[in-house]
Amino acid sequence: MGENGQIQATFDVMGIKYTGTGYIGSLLAMDKDLTKKLLQKACIPTAQWLIFNKNSISTEYILETIGLPCVVKPCSAGSSIGVSIVHNIEELETAITIANKIESSVLIEKMILGSEFSVGLLQGKALPVIEIIPKEGFYDYKNKYQAGLTQDICPATLSEYDTNRVQNLALRISEILRLGTYSRMDFILDGSGEFICLEANTLPGMTPTSLIPQEALASGVSYIELCNSIVTAVIK
Repeated sequence: MGENGQIQATFDVMGIKYTGTGYIGSLLAMDKDLTKKLLQKACIPTAQWLIFNKNSISTEYILETIGLPCVVKPCSAGSSIGVSIVHNIEELETAITIANKIESSVLIEKMILGSEFSVGLLQGKALPVIEIIPKEGFYDYKNKYQAGLTQDICPATLSEYDTNRVQNLALRISEILRLGTYSRMDFILDGSGEFICLEANTLPGMTPTSLIPQEALASGVSYIELCNSIVTAVIK
């Protein structure tokens, strides 16, 4: 709710101030297909993908084009809802059915193996990079919102070069998508040393154990100070 830009557009018309990204950036980032096209145009690495609409392409074509394993997700849902990792054609068909219950347009992308990192942005600056290691499965809805289900390392044990590289990528993505006061970019560091952008989050989790609060704390900013900073930026 509130991630697709409709509420932001309504607030703009009514003159109501709000935190986070405006309606254009929210609309762009919520559409995973459009986001990936914009990143690809800007030469920012993103996993190979295709869009599945009901009866538009066959599962055989998906296997030939994307291969296995792959990731199936609704094109415009957040919090990893409806996301499945697929290893065979039976799982692919089931995953598409699950995603279709949420949305008719389904994004299917090549699964990139590697380490997962996230970069929070606050008022145009990159926060310390965090590495996410789920204790089971992948970083899904359950792992995102239940404390203790992931091992989060912040600052991540990256070289200074890689830290700067992924932070600069996050800043570029924020500029391309016209994101607001705070946001979060998720990446996979693959076996070749390339940071692959998974997605941009315009309304990232803001519980005390969420990623951005952890990153802010690593830079000396408490949870209360972080929240105050986000609100203050709006009312100036």
